Amino acid sequence: MSIIKVLPDNLVNQIAAGEVIERPASVVKELVENSIDAGSTDIVIEIKDAGKTLIKVTDNGFGMSKEDLELALKRHATSKLSEEKDLWNIHTMGFRGEAVPSISSVSQFTIRSKTKDDLAGTEINSDGGEIIKMSEVGMNIGTCVEVRSLFFNTPARQKYLKQDSTEIGHATALLNTIALAHPEISFKLIHNDKVIFDLAKSTDLISRVADIFGKATSDAMLPIFYGGSEFQFDGFIGKPLLSRSTSQHQYFFVNKRPIQHFLLANTIREAFHSMLMENKKPVFIININIDPSLVDVNVHPRKLEVRFVDQQALIRTMYNATKAALEKTDLTPLAFTESQRYMTDSFPKNITRDPSQNYSQHYSIPKNSQSTAQEALSFTKNFLQERDSQPLQNSSPDGAPSLKSISQISNSYIVAESNEGLVLIDQHAAHERVRYEELMDQFQNENKSIQPLLVPAQMEFNDQEARLIEENIGIFTVLGFDIKPFGGRTFIINAVPSFLSKEDIDEVIKGVLDDIVNEKNPTKFQGNTEAVINYMACRSAIKFGQKLTLPEMQALIMQMEKLKRPYTCPHGRPTMIKLTLSELERMFGRK
Repeated sequence: MSIIKVLPDNLVNQIAAGEVIERPASVVKELVENSIDAGSTDIVIEIKDAGKTLIKVTDNGFGMSKEDLELALKRHATSKLSEEKDLWNIHTMGFRGEAVPSISSVSQFTIRSKTKDDLAGTEINSDGGEIIKMSEVGMNIGTCVEVRSLFFNTPARQKYLKQDSTEIGHATALLNTIALAHPEISFKLIHNDKVIFDLAKSTDLISRVADIFGKATSDAMLPIFYGGSEFQFDGFIGKPLLSRSTSQHQYFFVNKRPIQHFLLANTIREAFHSMLMENKKPVFIININIDPSLVDVNVHPRKLEVRFVDQQALIRTMYNATKAALEKTDLTPLAFTESQRYMTDSFPKNITRDPSQNYSQHYSIPKNSQSTAQEALSFTKNFLQERDSQPLQNSSPDGAPSLKSISQISNSYIVAESNEGLVLIDQHAAHERVRYEELMDQFQNENKSIQPLLVPAQMEFNDQEARLIEENIGIFTVLGFDIKPFGGRTFIINAVPSFLSKEDIDEVIKGVLDDIVNEKNPTKFQGNTEAVINYMACRSAIKFGQKLTLPEMQALIMQMEKLKRPYTCPHGRPTMIKLTLSELERMFGRK
């Protein structure tokens, strides 16, 4: 007697629902994507009890006939695919034909729809996937789906739902993501009869960004664009001051389909190189337009991941476009409206919210595997040698410096005047950036600028320092140092990089070794040239609290104006902030 059995349809549907429907936000995603595929321009989402009691999605799309509506509740019934080759020509959000039957199998489900050719609409009611009623109904053109008592027949699944604030937070963030991909569509979300947001149609993405995250955020976004023949992309990257501790505001879309792509995200972060604070991630919203035949969207059960045919070309182009956008923009933060945002993860909101709920949770996307992360880190290292673009031109047309030093505050901050107003400069951070660029140029330049010492310096170290010198002597050598063992724990310094020739070399080297000792992750540090460069830049820079003369201040300013990226220190902190004449006029009541 055979022990293999064909599963009944209701059980098959519930298994499929487990793959597609994890929580109320998953239902919202599937239904809203269907509305988008139906050509809708207005979509209303009504939710009660975070979706546990009711999820209702109403659209003004082209609707379905009675015959199509019946088929919509059957598994793998879809209008979006007909043969295998169509899998390589996907133009729609959904295509598997599993969403509607999967949702109906775990809920009390009602769907009504009407096309422009129908005199009346059709309504179908089902309970746990079983159709119990079909009838005509009066309605406008479009589709309305009501999902009640989600997981009523799978109590184990229902038990694992989170509190309402968490579940509605997932749904809200998900809808924000979809709304960013489709500014041409209006979205309205209502929770427990209160409007959470009402996003009007927009002709451009930046207006939708302002509607969701606030104008201060949209003003801090930089446009990014590439128009090639194989693929194109456009969107916005946030200035360094918008960087966040998590990746929750990193948005990629492929032909307007939300995806996750660790490799591309890491590439953009590398393009911000040394402009972000430790553990901060850039904010971006980028839509990639590509021939569907050059991308596989069928590699993930929830369609969150894709595979590109020529992934390396896309990554290289994305890196260069991001780098160019950053290097052609003045990234100096405004004193009162931007500088403080280096220290916060909050975006200002200007959309209506339910004050009784917490919407801080974001629609979560599963983390990629460790192997993918290693691939990303390995690949993007190849780009670190590409920093050979021209320096930013911060000088006035006649060649004079655009900033003029005026004074020093607390022997720590330089006050300078520009055509726009005042600029406050953190002297240590600014000189640290200068030193960093000098050391990086020294590292990358075959013809290094080295200064032999008239009298070689003899330095004696403790056991730990001597071991660290021996382990990292190759790094010191490529930076322009000539260090040789002299027996025991003693070393001889014969030459140093030219720009360090006037520094206290003992203090610089011992300070760098001390930083290495105090490294939080010694294994990660091992052989890390850039970490040594960061430490050396910090140790050799002008100190916080060091008195400077006006000529010394001006000399530092002129050094900064030659840099590619003068706006942050190597650790991502701002080197300067500006107080514009307009801000001053407002502060003094003149405007």
